[in-house]
Amino acid sequence: MKLAEEKKIVPVLNYGDMDTGSALDGDSINMKNYHRATFIVNLHDIGTASPTMYIYSGSSDGSKDSALTFHYAFGSAAQGSEDCDVLAADSTSAALELTHGTYDNYMLIAEVEADKMDVANSEEWLTISFADPGTATGHVTVTAILEPRYTGNVSVTALE
Repeated sequence: MKLAEEKKIVPVLNYGDMDTGSALDGDSINMKNYHRATFIVNLHDIGTASPTMYIYSGSSDGSKDSALTFHYAFGSAAQGSEDCDVLAADSTSAALELTHGTYDNYMLIAEVEADKMDVANSEEWLTISFADPGTATGHVTVTAILEPRYTGNVSVTALE
């Protein structure tokens, strides 16, 4: 099988501007047909302030009802450098500070298991969000790779 037949690849945020003065949200993903979401986060020229990344479950598209603890790992070097694709040790967070002096132009992998979402309250939507501390700069691009409950060569949208 090809990768696109085994996994669902979803563009979530394209070169989002961190200088929003508030939250910068990616597109919400409906996780009802998926076991896991892996976010590939590419940070571009973040400087002067450190935004914070959150992943929420919600009861509808765009709602951020429950902050989730997620697994994450940064690349070992800035993109374009040797070892940029070697991930550091796995850690967990519910509010990950993206330290501008440390992780500028790095790749970040963040993962959430669907069973960690608050499905008891019908929260089957997943939203990645970046909080601007007031003076954040730079951009972020996010792509999600979803693990489907059922694989096939044609899949329905996860964005609705």
